[in-house]
Amino acid sequence: MLRLKIILICIVYSLSLKAQDFKKDIKKADQLKKNGQYDKAITFYKRALKHKKGNADATYGLGLAYLFSIEKEKALPHLKSVRQLNPKIDRDIDYHLGLAYQYHYEFREAIKAFERNKLRNKKNAGEAQLKIEECILGDSLYNHPIAARVTNLGERINSRWHDYTPLITSDGKKLYFTSNRAGSTGGKRLRDGSYYEDIYSCDWDGSQWSTPVNISTKVNTRYHDAAASISPDGKTLFVYSEKGSGDIYISNYLNGDWTIPSPLSDQINSVFWETSVSITADGKTLYFASERPGGLGGLDIYRSELQENGEWGKARNLGPEINTSKNEDSPVIHPDGQTLYFSSSGHPGIGGFDIFYSKLDGKRFQKPVNIGYPINTVHDDNYFVISADRTRAYYASQKSGGVGMADIYYIDLTYQPDIVKEPEEVEIAEPIIEPVAINETIETEVEEPKQMEEPVEIEKPVESKNKDQYFDKSILELRDKKEVVTVIKGTVLDASTATPLEAQIRLVNNVTNTLAAEIYSDPITGSFELIIPHGGNYGVSTKRRDYLFNSINFKVPAFSEYQEIDLSIFMDKAKVGSKVILKNVFFDSGSSDLRTESLAELEVMKVLLTDAPNLKVQINGHTDNVGAAVYNKVLSKKRAQSVIDYLVSHGIDASRLQAKGFGEERPLVSNDDETDGREINRRTEIEITAIGDSEIVP
Repeated sequence: MLRLKIILICIVYSLSLKAQDFKKDIKKADQLKKNGQYDKAITFYKRALKHKKGNADATYGLGLAYLFSIEKEKALPHLKSVRQLNPKIDRDIDYHLGLAYQYHYEFREAIKAFERNKLRNKKNAGEAQLKIEECILGDSLYNHPIAARVTNLGERINSRWHDYTPLITSDGKKLYFTSNRAGSTGGKRLRDGSYYEDIYSCDWDGSQWSTPVNISTKVNTRYHDAAASISPDGKTLFVYSEKGSGDIYISNYLNGDWTIPSPLSDQINSVFWETSVSITADGKTLYFASERPGGLGGLDIYRSELQENGEWGKARNLGPEINTSKNEDSPVIHPDGQTLYFSSSGHPGIGGFDIFYSKLDGKRFQKPVNIGYPINTVHDDNYFVISADRTRAYYASQKSGGVGMADIYYIDLTYQPDIVKEPEEVEIAEPIIEPVAINETIETEVEEPKQMEEPVEIEKPVESKNKDQYFDKSILELRDKKEVVTVIKGTVLDASTATPLEAQIRLVNNVTNTLAAEIYSDPITGSFELIIPHGGNYGVSTKRRDYLFNSINFKVPAFSEYQEIDLSIFMDKAKVGSKVILKNVFFDSGSSDLRTESLAELEVMKVLLTDAPNLKVQINGHTDNVGAAVYNKVLSKKRAQSVIDYLVSHGIDASRLQAKGFGEERPLVSNDDETDGREINRRTEIEITAIGDSEIVP
């Protein structure tokens, strides 16, 4: 009898200890979950469930901790279980269950759960309805994937923490990104164990990325520092810093290192939060995200134009076509200057932040288009950057199955699936909202993430009111040939020694006589990069102190294919006898009248002669051999004189200028062919006849 009592006492005592341990563990887990430490909370909820298997409170807590963690897909079995155990445990149970189904791409079940939530919880019925819309569109996007292969960059680039904001140079050989991994400059740890954010870079060697390195202690500070954007030539880095209220700074790459970032003007930065930025290829328009008041929601996207005085103009909201009552972030303007990519949690998407694009129509952007699955997922997807030829892209996603909390992914947009799978006919539930016809889409099979179930192909997906605005076949036209550009990758070299030179390079639209871009070649390598939009006649002039300027002309057809041009610019030291062909001085056939496309180049000549007052030049005119030799000689002299007349009318002393016509006497190549012969021989050139004490300056 005594022995039995002892056993009973031990059992009661053991149960009491278990109950106490359960209370301690669940209390600790609840506090950790409240603090956002979901991984640690999961551990304590699991411990609590060991003490009380099947306990509804602990099971619900575990499901919520998973739902808010990086392992969201693990929430579903726990939330399904707790709803069966106690459907009244929380008025938000169906809302949370709907989210869990959504993270599993089970959109039909998610819609049912959100509908139940609307009936029993009026407080968040509006949010539940938005989720229903999201799931309806998500169902269509998921079952009509675009042709794209998405690949995680792996552990060489991604860490167990957040890695995001990929920035890729236009040659694809250098990657910049942001990470809050260990070893940051600030060295501080946050509550979740991560570190303050820094900017890293790595190089592509033809087969793999190098190990990422911290770009510079001049850029990375003891604060959060993030890569925001990089200019098309790779020489200007825009940086987000949390200093102040969170602003955008700018750093330039000079002499092999980045300069200390300086803040953009108060037209861009405010006392509120500015997060990301992108600049057009011509450097004249800035797009950025800001939380300043007066917008349409949280973060909105704004645009600012560069003024004649070199300052940024008043920031203007892009309006309701782009911005919503929620958040729009990470704007990226394509080098074509017409296509804006951005992320949004307000436009209808598949879940979380989705990536959208919009085309500029005049001065306003068109209705955004969801870029589609598998790029967009049920998780947060943002910081999308795309190559000039639209064949490859990078972005950051918090999708499950990655290396860390947020990973960087590579997108191959040239991918073509081997099989086009015909949709199976399945029974579809009645649409939950009023349906309208959905636009036709091309259906392709793509490689699915391993953790996802094989999608069911449907013949008539559940339809959405807004689907025709946000998802149509245009998502498959990311590589629209009408919006391609020409990329010039070049090097400036001394003509005698082949030594790399730093020089000023100006790209001018000869048709509009406007400056399209102005950059400097790298002082060490002499390299540079220019992006020329499709359709136009462009002049490239290169200038450097004590050198004669160089002139090049490019004619880009209106709907040309994407192309890359490798260019070596050889510059001659300014000395008597130095010559340069004026590639951007034009005349009509048989005429000596200067065409308006010549004005930009003539302005370069005027500046050269103004800055070097003792310099004297001879303008030489040349023709091909078509027509009478006497006529050609007279015409060539008249054309040379037209150049002189322009310069004299703009303040250059006529005594410093001399015109000479050679007609067809000095061909550079044979006149037997038009493109490779006569066209080259028809030219106007400048020849130095005296320098004196003048210093040739750009």
